[in-house]
Formats: sequence, structure tokens, C-alpha cells
Amino acid sequence: MINIISRAYLSKRASGPKKVVDNLIKGLDLIGYPYIINKRLDACRRLWIHDDASALAGIAGLRPDIKVIAGPNIYVLPRNIPDFIDLSGVVYLHPSQWVKDFWDDFGFNRCAIEVWPAGIDTGEFKPSDKEKKYVLIYFKQRDEKELETVENILKRLGICYKIINYGDVGGQYKESEYKNLLAEAKYMIWIGRQESQGIALEEAMSANVPVLVCDVSYVGQWRAAKKFMAVLNEKENAYQNTTSAPYFDERCGLKIKNLSDIVEAINKMESGWRNFKPRQYILDNLNLEKQARDFAVIYEKYFNLGFGAGLNEKPINRGNWRNNKFYYKTYFKFRESARPIIRMISR
Repeated sequence: MINIISRAYLSKRASGPKKVVDNLIKGLDLIGYPYIINKRLDACRRLWIHDDASALAGIAGLRPDIKVIAGPNIYVLPRNIPDFIDLSGVVYLHPSQWVKDFWDDFGFNRCAIEVWPAGIDTGEFKPSDKEKKYVLIYFKQRDEKELETVENILKRLGICYKIINYGDVGGQYKESEYKNLLAEAKYMIWIGRQESQGIALEEAMSANVPVLVCDVSYVGQWRAAKKFMAVLNEKENAYQNTTSAPYFDERCGLKIKNLSDIVEAINKMESGWRNFKPRQYILDNLNLEKQARDFAVIYEKYFNLGFGAGLNEKPINRGNWRNNKFYYKTYFKFRESARPIIRMISR
């Protein structure tokens, strides 16, 4: 049994962190692995703190038999973690190898790091029989000139296209809109920032839409509001061991690092988009059941808490973590409803 501590679980808004927790829960249901959500931190022996920094700070008082996995949606950078939090017995999750390498290279050594990507809901994102009418451009926080370059080339080649724009903070489009656009897309051109996993890209691949990734060359190759750009310092922005598509192979489409290669890449996609098999890549590597099982096995790998034993466990203690209490749920609901108004005022 796993106690899942997550604020994103309460949200109604589609986001990366929301997908991480929801898709793990779907996978655990599929493999029949028990879990509880936002219960007291010592409710059972397996504790996952998904995105709650206050819960991570609260592990200090737990009994040693409570084993903790944390992340990936708590801290962006290792220097963000307060010194007073003792991580010595924690396993910290990152969605891909390059993010683990980033933390390692910037000196993080406070606990073990495990690479674990969330599963993709291949039932929700599946191939469509609709006629393929256009190329879909997914634009996420890159230089507008790069988008303009790609648009001009598509116009010159007489290729019909549509654009979906992620915006500064996400939520600029509805998931239903994304699904509808994918249903009639021949392939997608991804002009996006660095991604720790790239769930939206993987959802397109799950829908069997191949992708031409205009990849980043360094972490700082992105454009967003100043408050987001200020998260990383100059050295961190210059880090080169990164990508827009951490989970990708020749079945999925094409990757280019330089826009000077875009015409050749588009021509290859135009002539060969039907030959790619991106959905098979997702089914083989990132299906819900596999990733849920891989998650549960982390407790066995680091803490000797066997997968089979976890299938039969029951809660040790009853009660709620604050995320599951009425006052917090009311506050969270109010904050969610106020978000669009705050975003409009801040523009």
C-alpha cells in the first residue's frame, strides 16, 4: 500500500504534475496495487510525497519504518531544498536521465536519485480514423522568430498547418482541443523548451502522431515571463545536456538541433509520416501498468519492501494529512477558481 501525498490530485486543471499523479493512480488500479491519498504521513509504510514541500519537511518526526519517495514535482533545483530537511533516507524521483545528471552535476548528494517517468494513458490518447488534414505545430515557450521561420517554410511548401500555443503558464488551451487537433494531424512539429519528461509530446505519440522535434541545445533556450526565466541562474541556463524529448527513438519521428535542417526534415516527414510507429514506442516503454509497477518496485529496490507484500497491506494509522482536510480543500478550490482572474490582472 502506498500513501500518496499530492496537491495536484485536488486540481481540476490539466497540468504536468496533475498527469503524473493521476496516471500513476490509473496504473496502480490496473495492476491492483493498493493506495490511499493524502492520509497522515505515517498512515502506512510506503509514503510518496509527490509535490508537497511541507509534507517533505514533516518527515523528520516519522518512525524509521516509514519509507519515503519524494518528487518529482517539489523542487526544480537542488539548491531550492532547505538545508534543515533531512533527506538521508529519502529516494528522490526525476522523470528522465538528463534531469538526474543536471542535479548530479550541480553537486546534489543529499539522497539517492531514481529516474522514473509517469505512464501515459494510451486509452485516453489513441489513434483516430479521421482524415489527416494538416501539420500541427506545438509551440511552447520558444523564441517567436523560430515559430515564424517554421511557418514561413510551411507556407512556401504549400503545407496546411495549425498551431497550439502552450503560453507562459500552461492551461492556455483545453485538453479536448488538443485531442481534436491531434485527431486530424499528419504529424506534429514540436518547438518547445527543455522537458523533464514531455507528457504532452508523449500523448501525441500515444495517439500515433509522429513528431518532428526542433530540439533545444541548452537549458536556457526558452522564452517566458521574467518570473519564470529568473528560476535558473546563468550557469544553469548554459547547461547543454538537455532535450525537449527525453523519451524518443526512430519509431517516433525526427529530431533536429538546428533550424537550418528544418526543410529537409519537413520533406522527410511529408513523404514518410505514415511509416513511423510512435504509439508502439509508448506501449513498449511508458504504458500505465508498466510505470505503476516500476514505481512500486522502487520501494523494494531501496528499502527491501517487497512488491508482493505491498499488495496485502492495510493502513497502520488512520487520519488525514492537511491536503485532505475541509479547510484546505476549500482554500484550494478558491485559489483554482481565482487563477484565471489573477492571470488576467497580471498581464
